[in-house]
Amino acid sequence: MAAQVAARQRDNSFRDKLGRYTAGHADDADRRRKAMTALTAKMARVAHAVVKTGTEYRPFLERSDARWKDPSLQVP
Repeated sequence: MAAQVAARQRDNSFRDKLGRYTAGHADDADRRRKAMTALTAKMARVAHAVVKTGTEYRPFLERSDARWKDPSLQVP
């Protein structure tokens, strides 16, 4: 369920990852099911890391043309 919601959101790395998993096979239901399972596992790993370290979740966009840029990485 969470993976489906994340896949519908705009501008997040989970949606981009789902797109890469299903690239070239958009009509293959089995491939999409496997991609959703992989995306759910990825989200579980991220949630575990956030809880384990006690830090806030910082979204990371893997695209080079992303509108959001991490301010901590910008040179003053």
